[in-house]
Amino acid sequence: MAEHMPGALLQYVLGPEGAHRIGWMSEGCRDLWEVAPQVAEQNADLLWSMVDAQDLVAMRASVLASAHSLTDWVHEWRITTPSGQRKWLHGTGRPQRLADGWVAWNTVIVDVTDSKRSGDAMRDSEARFRQLLEYVPNVSVQGYGLDLTTRYWNQASERLYGYSASEAIGKSLLDLIIPPEMHAGVVGAVTEMIESGLPIPAADLTLRRKDGAPVEVYSSHVYLNIPGREPEFYCIDFDLTERRDSEAIRAQLQAQLRESQKMEALGTLAGGVAHDFNNIVAAIIGNVELALDDVPADSPARTSLMEIRKASRRARDLVQQILAFSRRQVLERQVIELAPVVEESVRLLRATLPAGIELSLHVGTGVPRVLADATQIEQVLLNLCTNAWQAVRGVAQGRVAVRLEAHQGPAALGEAPTAWARLTVSDNGHGMSDETRARMFEPFFTTKPPGKGTGLGLAVVHGILRDHDAVMEVQSAPGAGSTFSVSFPAAVGGAAATAAPVVQQAHPQRAAPAHGAHILYVDDDEMIAFLMERLLQREGYRVTVFTHAAQALAAVRDHTERFDLVITDYNMPGMSGLDFARAVRALRPHSPVAITSGYISEELRAQAPAAGVSELIYKPNTVEELFAAVDRLARAVLGAPSRG
Repeated sequence: MAEHMPGALLQYVLGPEGAHRIGWMSEGCRDLWEVAPQVAEQNADLLWSMVDAQDLVAMRASVLASAHSLTDWVHEWRITTPSGQRKWLHGTGRPQRLADGWVAWNTVIVDVTDSKRSGDAMRDSEARFRQLLEYVPNVSVQGYGLDLTTRYWNQASERLYGYSASEAIGKSLLDLIIPPEMHAGVVGAVTEMIESGLPIPAADLTLRRKDGAPVEVYSSHVYLNIPGREPEFYCIDFDLTERRDSEAIRAQLQAQLRESQKMEALGTLAGGVAHDFNNIVAAIIGNVELALDDVPADSPARTSLMEIRKASRRARDLVQQILAFSRRQVLERQVIELAPVVEESVRLLRATLPAGIELSLHVGTGVPRVLADATQIEQVLLNLCTNAWQAVRGVAQGRVAVRLEAHQGPAALGEAPTAWARLTVSDNGHGMSDETRARMFEPFFTTKPPGKGTGLGLAVVHGILRDHDAVMEVQSAPGAGSTFSVSFPAAVGGAAATAAPVVQQAHPQRAAPAHGAHILYVDDDEMIAFLMERLLQREGYRVTVFTHAAQALAAVRDHTERFDLVITDYNMPGMSGLDFARAVRALRPHSPVAITSGYISEELRAQAPAAGVSELIYKPNTVEELFAAVDRLARAVLGAPSRG
């Protein structure tokens, strides 16, 4: 039997004071220790000398303990054979005390190197696996037995569900994170998994934290059935809170982008319509002025003409609102104090306030200066207050409150809190529904009766605030009034902004007409060209009008006519006003050229001096403004004195 057993059989005898010997040994010792049985029997120290130094003390202690208690000896240790092989040996022996007092063990010793290495590798692998799962961030992993008792709980599970590992391990899954209404479903799913051997399908679940709060997770499962071990399953949960928040923010940003694109498209469309409409309005206003000069003061037609002028001026104001919405107005931003602008606006608003409505103003201290266009801030306040008092009509003791105060925004990382100037307009009116709030900035959307509003008020406010990098917050509910809060970022430093100068639109002082001055006027709109010819001729100027830029340039090149002043429209087919001005100055370097346009952009103002343009003139809001510019340029050429 000894010859056919794996390993070696031997008798080891231990006497007093450490004396020892090998009583007998099978041939298997050659395979284990690479020594013959006779050699080992003669020198027991030879086997001890092969024991690894790290295991020597423990091995001697195990032998002495077995000899003292006469209990079975079981031990594993490492050896290095004479050829240099490293082995793990496993020994088992039962001690018996001999008549002379020595203790003898009949032992079986086998080579367990392969299984030991395999076990060590498995333990190392499991340790690495557990360490990986323990410290992987944002991935919650829990292990459960088939009775749903928790066996493993990593740190991410602690953060996600609020239970520490010591609290969770040993507790039922149902008592930890499964809401009561899901208990039956979870038990059924686990039972089916055990019977089929297939994991529970992954899904989005709403589970429960330690504090009872719900938590949304994407949960997947792994079913392990390792031979020799009890089956178990693992849950791998991903917290969906951040993803849900990110998706909500992304949806909000996409909605804002779509709204911005829609407003931009509408602004472009409105700007183009306003440009053409401006010519029509200018023609109406100009012809009305001519007709009023021709009609006697007591003529019945004069009343009709006055009504036409009134309506055309309303149309002109509407064009200005459309241009404001489409951002086609000259923006002059300077570092200003908002308090004087707001106080003056409120003073003017009180003069037009409907009866029975209270308008209050509060200006706080320490309001920072802002980089803004005062005229457009007045427009914002006018539109917001107009909406407010229209909202309080029919409300007993209607109130509109305007507040201007300093406001501290959130601090950026490592920086001081941001300073803002906040302008608030609130009312105790009817308030707005969610549907109205969603559409309140849409151009031409209004809840007012027909003829009572254009629907451009808040759209204009939206465009102005966008140009000023301002932020608006709106709070409103049906029956609870509305509050519009506009926050302007504080200006950096105190220096005025280096904005390009604006073209004055106020009524300028009129100079005496320079009679005899010859004006070349170019406009592709025949209606405007015909009007300007009549207007300027009535003022005593000689006028040559062209509706094609190429024909006008040919007249300049011909030199048969001497033009004291050239006025050209900016938007013309085939040749812009700037191109025409450059061509004129190339032919006649000293001839003054003016450009007229319903929209004078920053780009046009920057390029005009290099093209030799003497002045930019807005398409007339009133005839007097155009005459003032023409008189000024013509008299500069002829050298005539101005009159008051």
